[in-house]
Amino acid sequence: MKEKKEHGSMKEQQKQRVLLFVAFFLPLLTGSFLRFWDIGLRPFHSDEGVNSFFVLNLFNRNYYHYDPANYHGPFLYYIGLIPFYILGISDFAFRLMPVLFGIMVVTLLYPLRKRLGTMGLLTAGLLTAFSPANSFFSRDTIHEIYLVFFSLAIVVSFFLYSETKKSRYIYFAAASIAFVVTIKETYIMTFAVYALSLAITYSYEILSSSKSSRFHYFKDIFITFAVNCKKKKYALGISIGIFLLINFLFYSSFLTYYAGIKGILTTLKIWSKTGVHSGGHAKPFFYYFKVLYKFELPMLVLGIPGFHYSFRRGNKFTVFVASWTILVYVIYSFIPYKTPWLILNILLPLSLMGGIFVNNIFSLVEKRWHYAIFYFLYVSIFGFSCYQSIMLNFKNYDDERYELVYVQTKRDIYNLLARLKSLSNTCGKDMAINIVSREYWPLPWYLREYKNAKFWGNVVDNPNAPVILVDKSGEADLIKKLKGEYKKERFVLRPGVWLTAYIQKSLYDIETNTQSTAKKIAQPGAEISKEELGLGLIAKYYYNIECIGNPFLSRVEKDPISFIYNDESKKPYRSPFGIEWEGYLFIPQKGVYQFATKSDDGSVVYIDEKLIVNNDDIHALKYVSAIIPLETGFHNIRIRYFDGGGGAIMELFWTPPGGKESIVPGSVLFHKK
Repeated sequence: MKEKKEHGSMKEQQKQRVLLFVAFFLPLLTGSFLRFWDIGLRPFHSDEGVNSFFVLNLFNRNYYHYDPANYHGPFLYYIGLIPFYILGISDFAFRLMPVLFGIMVVTLLYPLRKRLGTMGLLTAGLLTAFSPANSFFSRDTIHEIYLVFFSLAIVVSFFLYSETKKSRYIYFAAASIAFVVTIKETYIMTFAVYALSLAITYSYEILSSSKSSRFHYFKDIFITFAVNCKKKKYALGISIGIFLLINFLFYSSFLTYYAGIKGILTTLKIWSKTGVHSGGHAKPFFYYFKVLYKFELPMLVLGIPGFHYSFRRGNKFTVFVASWTILVYVIYSFIPYKTPWLILNILLPLSLMGGIFVNNIFSLVEKRWHYAIFYFLYVSIFGFSCYQSIMLNFKNYDDERYELVYVQTKRDIYNLLARLKSLSNTCGKDMAINIVSREYWPLPWYLREYKNAKFWGNVVDNPNAPVILVDKSGEADLIKKLKGEYKKERFVLRPGVWLTAYIQKSLYDIETNTQSTAKKIAQPGAEISKEELGLGLIAKYYYNIECIGNPFLSRVEKDPISFIYNDESKKPYRSPFGIEWEGYLFIPQKGVYQFATKSDDGSVVYIDEKLIVNNDDIHALKYVSAIIPLETGFHNIRIRYFDGGGGAIMELFWTPPGGKESIVPGSVLFHKK
């Protein structure tokens, strides 16, 4: 009998080990896939461009000086050097460290397994691994994922010390606190949240005790604290040394710039103003809840009920996590300055809340049909979250209709880089490129191999070069200073920021064999018969504004050219996109016709190879018309439209002889069968 009990106990222990193994490795492996897979797919964000500038300076020139007014703390730049020394300079190497830290956030949950339970550990791990926001910003070299990792490390160290009373966890906590300070000035908010959460936790314990024992319980807390401090005085002294040493090394640029140490406190004054004077980043109080609802619904669905069990169980860990979740949400929501990556600070404790809830619910499951329902819902929830992450990271990563995609560099930058590469194939990488645009990040990273690429920041007195890049604000000034003939092509850098490439005509003609890259119109179609034609124009859709390359959609459209999307969220395609309609226009009677477009952004109309309506360029809603005499019969027509962001509106009008202006009807538009 005793042997059977021991055998049953061993089987149960083995089962628990297997479940714990799954709870650790399943989130780890799935999270690694979502973060590692094709990490160079998304173009560098402008912030990544700035960060890469500092890391490259450190790598190439061994130079970095901390400036409290700019670009957060020094940790990111020094940790970013490691992959460069091992793997060399590449997109993969630059993004490797945030990917690793994003994965380590998942692994760092493991020491909390006793407090979360096996199902709680699995749930918190999967919520973090599959989280669209966590996976998205773990593939982005900005400061937030480092802050999240070390914030969790502080909590883990605190509770491991409370369990074991081992000094090493004091050292881990001190190092983690120090690294948080070296990452970002918002550390002050993290520390404030932790202090308040601890105060609430102990207050809850005191109030939960009997009235007669509350004072003694309150007194015991301070006595225990004092005794531990005395007992661990050497460990505390070493920890203070660790904290000071880490901050001293990083802020002094490893003993090369001692003035940087003063910035540790100076930065708090500067960035407290940033939080109030948001500089275009102000969002309403419920902004983060809206983002959570849209992208992190599984986190909300599982996390919010966790509050019930947190206070019901009443232990220090669950009460602390619940307090942490509430406080971090309220504090970040009250501050006007809001960006989507800050939501990672809210998601961290919310994932733990989800783990607490599921672990308690799972303990109530007894019957087989209970298990069937539970696992069906469980898999469905995480399947939905995984799908959202995949779509965000690998398809919609530059689509500003999604709130997590924030002033993200458009993939159109790859068209610009391909164009520069084709031009450099003609005259070499020593080709001079003058970037006279005020907005150009992350181009310094992408153009680092072009030794004569110069970033001026504005239009200089002599901007002439084989290739010139300018934004909309400086284009008029540039045109006045150009010498010789140039061809121009347009590219979208990010929402609201356009770059026009001016290419010297001689270089342009050599590279294109003296032929324009613009598509040629077919010859006038007077000879064609109606039997050869079908109703509607051939429409080709491109994810760029010049309608070049391979279209992502091609179809016959029989409806009139008329659509109105007044905001980004209603558009069927992410911007930038271009549409080109080609075919034949039937003119029922000879006479003078007026054609017009009303568009946001640019549009042009060609009839029989002639540019008739020029409503091109970047602009708000604009109406342009022109007249042309036409003979009866079929005429070639080509209409091109592009949208660079914001509203997308395009309407094609005509006014027949003696008639009134109206949308060009679909009945007069044809394509060759």
